[in-house]
Amino acid sequence: MTTSTTPTARLIVTAAERQRILEEYDSYPRGDARRGALLRRYGLYTSQMSKWRERLKRGDATLAALTPGPKGAPRNPLADEVARLTRENARLQQQLTNAETIIAIQKKVATLLELLPTPPSDEAS
Repeated sequence: MTTSTTPTARLIVTAAERQRILEEYDSYPRGDARRGALLRRYGLYTSQMSKWRERLKRGDATLAALTPGPKGAPRNPLADEVARLTRENARLQQQLTNAETIIAIQKKVATLLELLPTPPSDEAS
């Protein structure tokens, strides 16, 4: 077995060739060694045969190569930090609102307590 340091070129299969390969693959009985030989000859996998067959069932009669869709927008590396800080800000705002409410109630209680007469002390002088 020879080893090569150069990468092998990826085989490009046209839609017509895909159709022909799939028909030839399906013409052999299941478990036949010729199926494996066909896949090795073209550098394909059984999963690709399944995908091509599924596309034919769905009505994609051309079996044309699928082109990748547009790439998504790159993720902002600071987005997670911004989200965390936004959540923390909301939490702290809620704490501040609660503290202000408590202070307002304490002021009202203090005002009410000043209005109440203080009980006389029973201390003898």
